[in-house]
Amino acid sequence: MTEKLYDIDSHLKSFEATVLECLKCEDKFKVLLNKTAFFPEGGGQPADKGTLDGVQVLDVREEADGIYHYLGNPLEVGSTVKGELCWECRYDRMQNHSGEHIISGIVHRLYGYENVGFHLSDITVTLDFDGELSEEQLSLVERLANEVVWRNSEFKTYYPTREELKNLSYRSKKEIDGDIRIVEIEDCDMCACCAPHVKSAGEIGIIKMLDTERLRGGIRIYIKCGIRALADYGERYKNELSIGNLMSVKQNEIVDGVKMLYTKTAELKAANTELKKRFIKMLINSADSNQNVFFENGLDVRELQMLSDGLYRRFGGIRGAFSETENGVYSFAICGEENALNSFFADFRKEFNVRGGGRNGMVQGTVIGECEKIKLHFNNV
Repeated sequence: MTEKLYDIDSHLKSFEATVLECLKCEDKFKVLLNKTAFFPEGGGQPADKGTLDGVQVLDVREEADGIYHYLGNPLEVGSTVKGELCWECRYDRMQNHSGEHIISGIVHRLYGYENVGFHLSDITVTLDFDGELSEEQLSLVERLANEVVWRNSEFKTYYPTREELKNLSYRSKKEIDGDIRIVEIEDCDMCACCAPHVKSAGEIGIIKMLDTERLRGGIRIYIKCGIRALADYGERYKNELSIGNLMSVKQNEIVDGVKMLYTKTAELKAANTELKKRFIKMLINSADSNQNVFFENGLDVRELQMLSDGLYRRFGGIRGAFSETENGVYSFAICGEENALNSFFADFRKEFNVRGGGRNGMVQGTVIGECEKIKLHFNNV
């Protein structure tokens, strides 16, 4: 079995170990060491990154007989190798995993909900609970979680005996065979967990909830802690500055500025809609009965429907309206007597690459084709 150095010291950045096995495994090599500081994938947390004697560690997995390190090159059995962890990556994950424990412990203590899911990647951290939480409850949990950080509560990790375990009240997502490792946070939480954690809550720096969504009768919470939370704040701050500069408002006036812009945009949109309606009426009134297809850019499907319907009501027959959305791609609406239109549209589909349909004398969709060929098709009706 491999000695788990991360259990002894979660802040160990480098170590030396003896290579016990090196097995070819498809296009990689499985290396078994007598001891390791590399945490294998488990408990919702990915495997550590780093090198063994300068060779990149691609993956780390725990198997029945020990912890295997997957490399692109072999290592000599019996040799002593130096392991180097990617400390920035490890510390980031410890901050976020430890922050998750604090939140989960508080939610369990206040509301009795269980953490039924946890995922930590290099981008997102999610916590799933089997009950719903209001905005006020979430705000309270976040505040209390950061108070644990401010108190710099101690993290303890240990393996209690079976007898000692009987007297401990701890959280666990699943039944665990074998020895159970407890992560205890002073005055906050006690949970079964195999992953490395910070030594005290102050190392986390900040715990921030970012978003939530309902999930199978419960709630999923997105969080960022420590380094990630600081980077996220920095990015949001830069975005706010940019938005404020674009709108010529101060940072604390951005919300009011956006509301004003939204109102103005809605007014302009309404005015534009009214102008388009007038323009469509002008097209219909000035149309020639021999012109059964119009090409007018800048019209949406609803406006194309208005144009084709107006032309049909005035002249009858099959009347189409097209607007180019990108090179060679047109939105369209075609109107006509239902049976005649169905027959026309069937031929139109055979001639061109068409997506769409309709009923009751109106069809709409998109078509790929050349303007002149589409016009010719209509003129041959």
